[in-house]
Parts: sequence; C-alpha cells; structure tokens
Amino acid sequence: MIFFAFLILPAGMYLFRSPLLAALSLPEQSTSLAFGFLLLFAFLGGKIIHRLKLPRITGFLLAGMICGPYILKLLKTSDVTDFQLFDGLALSLIALTAGGEMKIGEIRKRMRTISSLVLMQSVFIILGFLAIGFVLKPFIPFVSQMTAAQNTAVWLLLGTLATATSPSTTIAVINETGADGPMSDLVLTTAVFKDFFIIIFFAFALSFSRSLVGPGTSFDLGFLLRILRDIGGSLLIGLAVGLAIILYLRFIRRDITLFILGIAFFTYQISHHHGFHPLLICLLAGFLVENYSPHGDRLIQAIEKSSLPVYVIFFAISGASLDLNALREGWPLALLLVVWRGVLKFAGTYVGARINGENQDVRRFAWTGFISQAGVALGMAIMIERTFPEWGGMFKTIVLAVIAINQVIGPIFLQKMIYRAGEA
Repeated sequence: MIFFAFLILPAGMYLFRSPLLAALSLPEQSTSLAFGFLLLFAFLGGKIIHRLKLPRITGFLLAGMICGPYILKLLKTSDVTDFQLFDGLALSLIALTAGGEMKIGEIRKRMRTISSLVLMQSVFIILGFLAIGFVLKPFIPFVSQMTAAQNTAVWLLLGTLATATSPSTTIAVINETGADGPMSDLVLTTAVFKDFFIIIFFAFALSFSRSLVGPGTSFDLGFLLRILRDIGGSLLIGLAVGLAIILYLRFIRRDITLFILGIAFFTYQISHHHGFHPLLICLLAGFLVENYSPHGDRLIQAIEKSSLPVYVIFFAISGASLDLNALREGWPLALLLVVWRGVLKFAGTYVGARINGENQDVRRFAWTGFISQAGVALGMAIMIERTFPEWGGMFKTIVLAVIAINQVIGPIFLQKMIYRAGEA
C-alpha cells in the first residue's frame, strides 16, 4: 500500500503541473502544494527504504532527488529555494539533539580510549585528505585553478566533514541487532562524543578557511582574534541559550515543543547573520541542559515531537537541490573519497585502539561503526556552501554523494561486523 501511494503521488503532482490544467483555467501549482507533496513523498520514500533495512534519511534524500528539478521536475527551482528556510531549523535541532545525547557519566568510564579513537581518526583523516588533495588538484575542475591556500581550505573542510559520523545511524543498527559487548558500547559512546568534538573543530576550521580564502588575508593577530571572536561568541551565546532552555523547562513548562522550535530557528538566524556558529551554539546548549539540569529527557522528547517533518523536508530538499549534472561528473571522485575515508577510518581506529590495549575485535571491527554520515555532516556542507558561494555548490554536491554512499554501506558494514564479533 505504501509503495502504491509512493507511485500515485508523483502522478497526481504531474497532473497539477500539466498544460491541461492551464487550459481549464485552474489555479497553477502553489508553493504550499509543492510543500505538501514533498513532505508526503519523502516520508513514504523513507518508510520504503527502512523496510530494506536502510536508514530513513537515505530515503528522504533519494525522494528529493527523484522529484527535484533534474529528474521528474515536479519541484521548481524556486520551490527548492523557498524550502531552504528549513535548513536553519533542522540544523539547530540536530545540534541540540547531539548535545543532549552527551552524558558525562558514560564518557568518563572510557575517556582515555574514546579520546584516542577520536584523536587518531581525526589526525589520520584530515592529514590524509590534505595529502590526497594536493595529488588530485590538477584533475578536479573546481579546485584546479585555486591557489595553494584556497586548495588547503577546501581539503581541510572536506577532511573535517569526512571525520564526522552519524550517531543516530550507529544507535539504530546497535539497537536493531541487540548488540551488547565491549566493542558495541565503545562504538556507541565514541560516535556520540565525536559529534561534540567535530562540531567544535569545524567551527575553528570554518573560521580558519574563511580567513585563508579571503583576499589579502595573512596569519596576523587580527586573524587569530577573528577566530577567537567567532568561537568565543558562539560559546557565550550557547551558554545563554542553554540557560534560557533550563529556566523555561523549570518554571514555565508549557508548550515546550513550540518554545524549542522558536529557540532553534531564532538561534540559527541570529548567529548566521553575525558570523557565529549555530551548530556549536546549539550543541553546547543541549549539553548544558542534559548534564547540568534534570530536564535533559524532556528536551529530547520535545525535539522528537516536532523533528520528523522538519528532518523530512530538510533531507528531501538537500536531495532536490543536488546538481545531478555536476554529480554525474563528480561520482568517480566521490567513490574515491569514500574508499580513501574508509582506509583512513580503519587505520585511525586500529592505532587508537591498540594504544589503549583494546582487544582484537575492537581493533579490527570498531571502525565500521564510524562509516555512516547524516545530519551533522550535511549541515556542515550547507554552511560551507553559504560561506563560500563561489565553489560551495560543487563542494556540497560531492559531499552529498559521499554521504549517500556512506549511508547505504555504513549500516551494512556495522551489522556484519557486530555478528562477526559475536556481540549481536
């Protein structure tokens, strides 16, 4: 029945956009109609993909690609642009959730191993991407004419995004398999902690790249002060937002979902226009609510009540805005980056686990829990596209291709390795 509805929706949308309706003087497709169609179509696509044991996010992305301006053309380019209003709201909710999942008690238990895994993965991947970036520079059109500094900025940001993992996907696979053991517990805690670290590092990398790419910039005191201003200001705003949420949950307690949505949207818009980092702000706010108040569960519940339609539109629009013409040329590069990232993930995880004396199962299999990518990486790509409009579109296209591949193969790899480790 779901599959039948998934096929019928595009047919109805095509009818609304057909010349026949224009001849009958019926009203043409409105933005609200396009919004309703996309919401339903992407939601059904996510359910169909989930039945194939794949993450719903992959279905949302594919549904957006199918009905977007490049395949079925059921959405206009103007529709895609209008719906990008949801980007900020979704990014803030994703970061609030990531912060709310950071529990100090769980991290303290294996802090040494977790820190080693995060550090080794980050070092291997970022240095590995910088290295391959200079090798591939002459063969990639949108970076071939860049200066060395600009090329460094591109590959530093790509490496930072490649380090990111999808904790939600990892959690879903572990829950589905009923996994219980040292490897599964370590992978789960590390995946959540990595989001916290990567968002902070991304804030530094974005500020650094902005100064590196800008005309006439140099490594002077002003450059360092700009980075400190961006990061320090984001942390102060995050502290204020976290305190505001705690006070609201403690004293008012009414219409919590509406309040969280308002905070998320307002935070993104204000921080984006003033050069701060909305992901870092909301991550810190969620972390404070979870660990320094008794309202962490209430925050997550409020986000879950409202997040599904926001995430559906967010990921569907990301798929619809994907330039498939550019993607057709970029697939070989995307596949190469997926393989290279996998190699670096394995190397970094193996070294980090071996330094702390972890067993062979953790050394050999734990890396599979860090393949999947979703919301945080996609949110970073969108921020990079807006920060560097000259090449950000092609950058996001390649990143989306990499994310799509990793979202398909990541759960499969992790599931098989959990069984091989005997923890299912």
